[in-house]
Amino acid sequence: MFEESPRGGRWSAVWWPAVTAVAATLFWLLLSPETLRWLIAENGPIEGTNAALYFVCSLIFLLTRRIEPATRVALGVLFAAFGAREMDWHKALTGKSVLKVSYYLGDAPWQQRLLAFIAVALVAAAVLTLLLRQAGPLLHHWRRRDPVASSVVIFAVTMFITKVIDRMENLLAEDWGIVFAPETGLLIGSLEETIELSLPLIALVAWAQFRAMRR
Repeated sequence: MFEESPRGGRWSAVWWPAVTAVAATLFWLLLSPETLRWLIAENGPIEGTNAALYFVCSLIFLLTRRIEPATRVALGVLFAAFGAREMDWHKALTGKSVLKVSYYLGDAPWQQRLLAFIAVALVAAAVLTLLLRQAGPLLHHWRRRDPVASSVVIFAVTMFITKVIDRMENLLAEDWGIVFAPETGLLIGSLEETIELSLPLIALVAWAQFRAMRR
């Protein structure tokens, strides 16, 4: 997937997390608490848009024949999984997450557990495929200031930041006894959900850079 590419636009993708962070802060400053809660709610407008963009990314990667077949399929599966996770489909069978070991040790019908295990195994295989086939080239081209590799790194860093923001409030309360005011909690929730929206957009920037490189 990674090849020699133009040197321009290396940091194009970084604009998306920056813009969404500013948007999240403006939402918090300008919207009423009720409207903001509706906007960032589970399966609300932002999360629904994020899921739809993930599915768009999945389809685009699957249809991009210039990407080698194994990587193309792995990206398609992974981004479809991201979209499904945003829609809470991992809890659709019994209300419990199929991403937890306790689900498979529970009393769900064995057919459901088998179906869930196959789906999770497919996603794990996709991640493993990407690591084995692209981790080395990614590091090599990142060192050479490649725009596509830079966008992939920005994607990974942004995802890590959103996970930290998501867990920060609970971890501080459980480990340190620090409890935020409701208004601060709303800001944290707005940042987490809105910055997550930048992830599929970063992926689309990387895809556009890849297409420009190949042309």
